[in-house]
Amino acid sequence: MRKAVAMATAATAFAGSLVGFGTQAFAAPASTAPIASQASATAAECVTVVRWYNKRFNRYVEVKNSCARKACFSVTVAARRDPQFSIGANKKQSFRYGGIAWTKGTDIKNKRC
Repeated sequence: MRKAVAMATAATAFAGSLVGFGTQAFAAPASTAPIASQASATAAECVTVVRWYNKRFNRYVEVKNSCARKACFSVTVAARRDPQFSIGANKKQSFRYGGIAWTKGTDIKNKRC
């Protein structure tokens, strides 16, 4: 799913560059993209992974929120829907993201709350 979305985005950007300078419809979304990436970059600094571990028949991720506000994130799991969580300000907490039969989580993505 992510690969398809990435390919569609790349195709749209490529088509926009072929159209030329006469149309502004393709230029407007490109100018807002850096702002969105800056917002996610500041959010990415808040939640960090402390460790990944298994406990009995469950998979857990322990994360730390170093910001003074509530932060939301999702755990990236291959071939599964990414579970979403939120953590309070300045906390360190563990979250169960799946059973032992699930593939291991690879990373976390910061989301808006």
